[in-house]
Amino acid sequence: MFIKDHIVRMENLKTLKALDAANIDHKVIAMFMSCEGVPLQPHEVSSILNTYDTLGAKKVPSKKVQALINAKQLGEEDESIPCPAAY
Repeated sequence: MFIKDHIVRMENLKTLKALDAANIDHKVIAMFMSCEGVPLQPHEVSSILNTYDTLGAKKVPSKKVQALINAKQLGEEDESIPCPAAY
């Protein structure tokens, strides 16, 4: 499963987190999300929740974040780079 293909909205992550906080079994959460158009298996729910919990555990230095933002802006403004295909 490619998370970027299925979990594309923050609302989906918040839903997973809320259902897990209510002590709902991951099999039930997976079935619910599948019914909502986000096909997930119970082990994928567990993996996503575990990864979500570890996000933010370590702060990235602001200089690195600013460098990433600047690099992204340079790439967006550079007309010599071909435009990606539209979705």
